[in-house]
Amino acid sequence: MSPTLETGMQLGRYRILAPIGKGGMGGVWRVADPEGKEYALKSPASGMNPSAEPVKRFAREANAVRMLDHPNLVQAVDVFVEAGYLFLVMELVQGITLKEELRKGPVAARRALVITRQLLDGIAHAHEHGLVHRDLKPENVMLIDMGGWERAKIVDFGLVKLVGDAEAAMGGAKLTTAGIVFGTPAYMSPEQAVGKAVDGRADIYALATMLFEMLVGRVPFENADPMMQMRMQVKSPAPRLDMYAKQQPWCTPQLIGLIEGALIKNPDERFASATVMMSALDDAFLSIDHVP
Repeated sequence: MSPTLETGMQLGRYRILAPIGKGGMGGVWRVADPEGKEYALKSPASGMNPSAEPVKRFAREANAVRMLDHPNLVQAVDVFVEAGYLFLVMELVQGITLKEELRKGPVAARRALVITRQLLDGIAHAHEHGLVHRDLKPENVMLIDMGGWERAKIVDFGLVKLVGDAEAAMGGAKLTTAGIVFGTPAYMSPEQAVGKAVDGRADIYALATMLFEMLVGRVPFENADPMMQMRMQVKSPAPRLDMYAKQQPWCTPQLIGLIEGALIKNPDERFASATVMMSALDDAFLSIDHVP
């Protein structure tokens, strides 16, 4: 059961201003500190029962986000317990989601590459800290008008997986059992879709899926049935970009190769890291630099 919060309520040092959103993992509210600075406050769907899976995942997200300090990743500000509930306070990110932007149709190629590069830079930082996102999708990306330029920011780490030193730092506790699938089917890597262990290359696959969607207005594998969509991720060859954008002057071999290299089924043949993919993305950007 989620906490009952209302506008005007005081929660720790924060005053509740308004709800922002609600999902299966809990809710998010706009809050203000005593100085009037506004933040986003997030809570799990359950209280502080240590055996409750939502609480375990929320605690992991809170600790994971606190490790990160990057302009393209949401910044954690505070974690506290009040009335038997755990709360995470984050910077308040104001803009529109990439999902909302995509409702208008495809994104211009240069803009899509700039957005993707920012997301790659942020996710590379997360990977360096032993965090695999596992649920990169347009709903989890905010586009922020910075006055003459645009910042893309990943704002949700609810399904984060810790690996290596980061996992060891949290006692090596695992919340994912082999064979259990987490994520969003349209953006899910093949290894994730069959419940295998994943690493940062799953995030690379998801970012390539979003780039494909930005460029042509649809994800590589579309199906109304989530199970069929996951099966397609595992079994069906990824469509080439030029199947949908052959006549577009920006559809260069470098850009085709960038997406193709990130959507390879076998993670061992995919780009080895977000940094490697960034290098390929820079080549793709140069290839369209003089395209009208």
